[in-house]
Amino acid sequence: MLTRLPIILLISNLILSGCGESGKSENSKPAPGSAPGSTIRPIKVDLNVYTPGTIPSGIGKPVEQADHLAHEWEELHPGKKILYQQVVSTGGGEGEWLKTQLIGGIAPEIIHQNAEIAWQDVDKGWYIPLDEYMEKPNPYIPGNQRWIESFKNQDLVNAKKAPDGKLYCISIDIVETGLYYNKDMLRSLGVDSMPRTWTEMETQFKKIREQGVTPMTTAIMGLGSDWGQDILFEMIYHDILPDMDLVPSSADSVGYLGHYLEPREAGYLFTKGFFTRRDPRWREMNRILYEWRQHWPMELKNSDTARLFLTGRIPILWDSSFLIRRLATDPYLNFEWGVAYIPTLTTETCRYASGTPATVIGGAAIQLHITNSARINNNLEDCIDFLMYLSTPQAVERLASEALIFIPNIKGAEMSPELKPFDEIFQRRYCAIKWLESMSGQYKKQWRRMLDLYLNDGMSLDEFLKVLEDNFRAWVEEHRNEPGWDFAGMDPVWQEHKDRLQKEIEQSL
Repeated sequence: MLTRLPIILLISNLILSGCGESGKSENSKPAPGSAPGSTIRPIKVDLNVYTPGTIPSGIGKPVEQADHLAHEWEELHPGKKILYQQVVSTGGGEGEWLKTQLIGGIAPEIIHQNAEIAWQDVDKGWYIPLDEYMEKPNPYIPGNQRWIESFKNQDLVNAKKAPDGKLYCISIDIVETGLYYNKDMLRSLGVDSMPRTWTEMETQFKKIREQGVTPMTTAIMGLGSDWGQDILFEMIYHDILPDMDLVPSSADSVGYLGHYLEPREAGYLFTKGFFTRRDPRWREMNRILYEWRQHWPMELKNSDTARLFLTGRIPILWDSSFLIRRLATDPYLNFEWGVAYIPTLTTETCRYASGTPATVIGGAAIQLHITNSARINNNLEDCIDFLMYLSTPQAVERLASEALIFIPNIKGAEMSPELKPFDEIFQRRYCAIKWLESMSGQYKKQWRRMLDLYLNDGMSLDEFLKVLEDNFRAWVEEHRNEPGWDFAGMDPVWQEHKDRLQKEIEQSL
């Protein structure tokens, strides 16, 4: 019994933490029109980096525009109240804290969560489908007939529909990644331009390393390994993706997604030999990722690697548009910098390379969901109304301009000029899969642990592929009989493409 006590205490603390609110601003003034001393149940809202009191990128003044917007909305709705609450471990994480709150029915009504994370739980009734509301006018945008039409990239919004075909979030802005480079430092190292191909990159990096300088770093280890494998995957599998895409993207999202593989498609293809040791493209992807990692700093997990770039010790940093705020406001920055992108993989490096430009890996940034708390607290319509107010051009422009990290995804919302390079990068084709986001719970953690071990010489390529294959198999077996996966429904399409696809595996035997 004593061994179980810490677990019981942890769960109790998690549940109790949902009863309190965190963050600098709780918007605690009495709601307009309320009687003195009256108690009003507020709508709890998590806006991630836009939550009042947050300091995006850890530099500059705390943001406050969301607080002003909440008060403006309250003025229009006497007796209503917004209370900002910073949610713990959402976004791309596992979200255990949030899941505890959702199970107990005490989560904030509006939260940010990467859609792919929420997809794993939509069958539990934790999230409210927004489809019917997207077809209604946004009353805060003059002339708007359908809320969905106010979004700049509607395909991106629709791409966040869950495997059940329903949309559970709105995407009000866009995040993208890029290669920040120190122009002054590269010139001093004899490099006059950023590489266009993978071979050019390897040649330049060798030249830089010969001078005792590490060529490149990533914001965090996961950025290079996680996103790196997704970008390499598309360039290596590009030519056969049309056949591999057994569940084509819907008409209202194909312009953004293209041939994007859903988790169920990846699971089905695994049963046919793809993403195993029998798959030569899979081996090549992991080989090239390992070789790329040799050009990064030895230690990545516990350091502020961005500081290596900011202090002029490493010339290239792969990071997201998050860093723009840091570069734009750092008074000590003393070098000229630019933004480029991942070079193209060609047959000089990999015989399976398509030679097409590297795809983007970013996409939707703040993804706002309405949770089951809105139904429990009987304020769903108010939550919808507040989301509509937040997604007007004026509101999103104010939020994005103040934070200076994301590109607005609302028509009429102006973009900060510093973000223009990322907007240009975003016009590229989207990646074909987000591998780790496709994985659930323990399987994602296992993949991440083993990938870290492999890239840091803890195991060989063959050992890594074996462990990854076992992990993949267990993941597929856990999910293959779920209604959303429907392997039988993919069989007819597989039969049509089988002759072309099987050759990919058979040639490696």
